[in-house]
Amino acid sequence: MAYNNLEDSEDIQVLEIRNYLLKPNLADTFSQYFHSKFVESMKELGGYTLGEFKIDSLNDRFVWLRGFKDMDTRVKFLNDFYCESIAWKENGKAANEMMINSDNVYLLKPLNNNNLKTNKSFTVIDFYICNSTIEQVIKLFDAEYKPFLKTINITDISFWISEMKENDFPRLPVFQDKNLLVSITHFEDKDDYEAKQKAIDGMSSSLNFSIQQLVTIHHKLLLLNQQTNNQRTKNDAN
Repeated sequence: MAYNNLEDSEDIQVLEIRNYLLKPNLADTFSQYFHSKFVESMKELGGYTLGEFKIDSLNDRFVWLRGFKDMDTRVKFLNDFYCESIAWKENGKAANEMMINSDNVYLLKPLNNNNLKTNKSFTVIDFYICNSTIEQVIKLFDAEYKPFLKTINITDISFWISEMKENDFPRLPVFQDKNLLVSITHFEDKDDYEAKQKAIDGMSSSLNFSIQQLVTIHHKLLLLNQQTNNQRTKNDAN
């Protein structure tokens, strides 16, 4: 499965997208270390690892999603894990030594659907920065863009906006942009994504123009799901 604790993903009300810059060519090494040393201990303390990824075609990035039931659970977890846990005390230094920067983090809450369940191997995170137009963008997406995505069979998608409550663990800084809308979409594989991206590129000119008018900056992360791809490799070997 793609996520470590599927039964909890529907209850996530706070989400972190964490994008680490690693020392050169350490993505696989860091991913294996992270999964073996931290995932289970974080889960036990109430911080759920909801996805572990490499950025497609890069080997110096590790992206992961961490979810919480609420902001109170988050701050308790962060204190318990980073200040008190044996897992971090014993293994945190080695993890930090593999990283150049770990501050590229977005703090989000669900716009409407927070279900992150999936067993697919390719994930795309879209960041829509809307300079004072976010409410209009949300209305446009609800009225036109989401229905369009359904017509091309893109349904494994959730939408998120920034959590604007105070980041009460400043040791781990986060981006909190009131003008940000984020979508997280899962695809069977890269071929599935590329085929559906062609369909997106063929959307009506009027809808495309409306999005361009309202969205100031749009960028995306193309992600390979580490745990799903590892499991598929093991299955193929058997």
